[in-house]
Amino acid sequence: MRIPPFFNRKGYQRFFAGMMLGIILGWVFFLMQYGLTVEHYVSTIKNQASHIADLKEQIAQWKDTYEKSNEENEKQLRVQKIKVYVTNNNTLRLPQLKVYEISESVQDQLENLLGEDIESIYKTRMLLYKAVENKGYEVDGESYKVMVTQLFLYTTLEVHVKIIPEG
Repeated sequence: MRIPPFFNRKGYQRFFAGMMLGIILGWVFFLMQYGLTVEHYVSTIKNQASHIADLKEQIAQWKDTYEKSNEENEKQLRVQKIKVYVTNNNTLRLPQLKVYEISESVQDQLENLLGEDIESIYKTRMLLYKAVENKGYEVDGESYKVMVTQLFLYTTLEVHVKIIPEG
């Protein structure tokens, strides 16, 4: 059996030459398109990477500035309000007027702390406890002492007291 000689026929030669030329041109076209696409994606990634690096640097600078300003603000915080809460009002069964007068007198005693910075009040908090607890409060001829149970110190100074009848 013999293979027919296709190389002698011009029609077959043109067909195979056209196929080879088409394959080569298609391959070149594919490589060019692929190269352009990859180049586009590489440039996009580089731009995004530089943008991300810039944003990270801005975030780091912002954090430093934010932390410094927070530290400065914490040093400058001042007491703006004073609130006194009575914790044993239900168990003591005192009239609301007496409880109100005692809490107002405790609040009046602490009025000089308005406008003070929180750090200095925190340093002298034990003196604050003793000043409130050692004073006797007299309402309608009856004397009472208070005991500070909790003290919350921020822009609002919250003092939770327990009323103790004397005698």
